[in-house]
Amino acid sequence: MVLAGQDTTATALSWAFDLLLHHPPALDRLRSELAAGDDDAYLDAVIHETLRVRPVIPDIGRVLTEPASLGGYDVPAGTSVTASILLAHRRADTYPDPLAFRPERFLEGAPDPYAWIPFGGGARRCLGASFAMLEMREVLRALLTSVDLRAASPRMERPRRRVVTLIPRRGTRVVVDRVVR
Repeated sequence: MVLAGQDTTATALSWAFDLLLHHPPALDRLRSELAAGDDDAYLDAVIHETLRVRPVIPDIGRVLTEPASLGGYDVPAGTSVTASILLAHRRADTYPDPLAFRPERFLEGAPDPYAWIPFGGGARRCLGASFAMLEMREVLRALLTSVDLRAASPRMERPRRRVVTLIPRRGTRVVVDRVVR
């Protein structure tokens, strides 16, 4: 179980650094709150927004075990259905300006449980979701309080599909400007 989640969590962290390093106000606020020892509300908001804007797994498939009505269509048991995590996270009625990276939106209250689904949902939700969130929290805290980073490129990375995940096309390249002690 630990190995299965390592790659997806590492990818999510790559996206987090890409987003933060290309959005200086969010990075500055996060660094400031980490330095002040404030609660982790903004750190958690950054993680939630990262997973919303750049879900590592863009869709989730299921096979219906019983008939269902979906969007006005009757779908028989045995049918494969796929929910698009990517599209659910880009609904303008749920997330105004859905392509923008705005962690503060997660400080304004939690979205509907089926509007933020980077780990899937229901009985088949990812077993490692809580552990992945903990890992992201601790890695971001450790790095952002010990080194000053900047993006190696002025442009954000574009995603590319690798098997079932969306990874940064060329990786997330960063430059360490200074080690903070």
